[in-house]
This record gives sequence, structure tokens and C-alpha cells, in this order.
Amino acid sequence: MSDETNVDGVDDTTDKPKMYTQAELDAILEKETSGLKKSNTILMDERKAAGRKAKEEEAARLEAEKEAARSSADMEGFEKSLRGEFDKERGGLTSRLELLTGRVVGESKKAALNSFSADFIAPESVDLISQLVKTEFDGENVKTQYTDFNGNVITTDAAEFKKWMGNHPALSHLMKADAASGGGATGGRSTGGARKSLKDMSEGERIKLKRDDPEAFKQLLNKR
Repeated sequence: MSDETNVDGVDDTTDKPKMYTQAELDAILEKETSGLKKSNTILMDERKAAGRKAKEEEAARLEAEKEAARSSADMEGFEKSLRGEFDKERGGLTSRLELLTGRVVGESKKAALNSFSADFIAPESVDLISQLVKTEFDGENVKTQYTDFNGNVITTDAAEFKKWMGNHPALSHLMKADAASGGGATGGRSTGGARKSLKDMSEGERIKLKRDDPEAFKQLLNKR
């Protein structure tokens, strides 16, 4: 029998989907995170350059006004015309600065969320904590704050926030065993004993049961 035929006589040469190892997934995540950091750095530099240009333009405007006042007979009319031109240009620079600020803040939040993707069983579950990550400018740098579901700031440290999620009943069940901690992190499918009703479960427990054991979830749902 050919090496390309299995014990049942079925041809095994058909291409199979590539299965990624955890190391390969981590490498892909690291590459994406590195790209986000590089993009964020470029945007930060552009924002700083725009800020410097705005200051330089303002200084030039003031100097031009002084010169106009010294040399123009119709100082009031000349100043009005000059101010209009500078206000127009300054408005354009301000809009550009605001746009860059929004992009930098957005990229910073995306990078912060992406750093937690590997901690969840399903990486897309990270979307559930999007509202808990706040990014904003504090001077020339972006500040990231992590809050609870009521909007209260918990910490500015990503590691501390990860610990908080690992102990939160609605999030710990969605996280990998090595990421979650505390009483809320059970992991795995129920192996026996009385199962709580849906109304007695936390939101995280219901989500986990529906994902791990759809039939049991359906049975409990029908008992409501």
C-alpha cells in the first residue's frame, strides 16, 4: 500500500488547513504589535512637528504685525487684512493637529488592547474591554488608563489591569488559565454535580457555558 494512503484506504494527500503553534501565533502578534508601535511613533513625530510649526507661524504673525504697525500708514486696515490671512492658516494647522492627535490616541488604544489578545481564549473577546481602556494626551505623551465597567480608574499599569481582569467574574472565564486568577477563573467544562440555573450564573459563566457546552446551555434556557 502506498505511503499516501491511510489504513482505511483513503488518500491523505489532500491539503489540510495550516495549524499554527502557540509560538507562531505569538510571533504574529508580536509582529502586529511592533507595527502598531512604529506607526504610533511616526504619528507622534508628525504631531510634534505640527505643533512646532503652529508656534513658529504664530511668532511670525506677531513679528509681521509689529513691522506693519511701524511701516503702514493705514495700520488698522493692514492689521485686519493680515490677521485674516494668519487666522486662516492657523485654522488649517489646528485642524491638522487635531486630526493627528486623534490618530495617535486611536493607535495607542489599539496597541493597548492588542497587548491583551493573547490572554483571552478567543482573541476577539478583547473587544469586550474596549470601553475599559482610555487613552488621551497628557502634555506631549499619551496616557493610558484602565477603568472598571462603571468608569472608575483602576490603574495605569497594564500588568495590574490584567490581574484585575483575571479576578473579574465576567472576564476571567474568557481568559486562558495562565492569564486568569482568583476564584472566578475555573477553566474547562463542567464535569458533574448540580449545575446552577442561568439566573444564578454571572454573565461570564453564561457566556462560557454557551461556548463550551451549547446543549447544556440550551437545556437550562428551556427551563427558564
